[in-house]
Amino acid sequence: MDPFTLVVGFVVGAFTGAAGHYLGAKYTDKRRIKESSSNRQAQWDEVKNRFPAIIAEMMEDAKHPELQGVREFFVKSSRTSVNRDEPCFEYHTDVHEDIGPAVSYLEELGYIEDVTPGNCPMYRMKEHFIDLLRQR
Repeated sequence: MDPFTLVVGFVVGAFTGAAGHYLGAKYTDKRRIKESSSNRQAQWDEVKNRFPAIIAEMMEDAKHPELQGVREFFVKSSRTSVNRDEPCFEYHTDVHEDIGPAVSYLEELGYIEDVTPGNCPMYRMKEHFIDLLRQR
């Protein structure tokens, strides 16, 4: 075999292998992104189905035009008050009996984080959770 044929065969083989790897990775990445998006939507639908009243109230609060920047909320009884200078949301244990499990589930999924400063449970909503709440 002459050297020219050997070099051409090597270059064509290397190019074919590189192109196959590139195209395989490209379409695998697209599939993973699509599956991930589908899984996130299914997860969000599960949250809405498990806790419809709480999520509906949170959606209403998140869409309120004057409260667009609010991210914190307290979980407390409606008979108590919170002394705070900044606006925040309040979700009441005597209105929503399943607020405890709902908050635990949202925290487990990474939608909220516990930022309790004292003895009244306080949580901060993450941006991707706010975006989900503001969906139509």
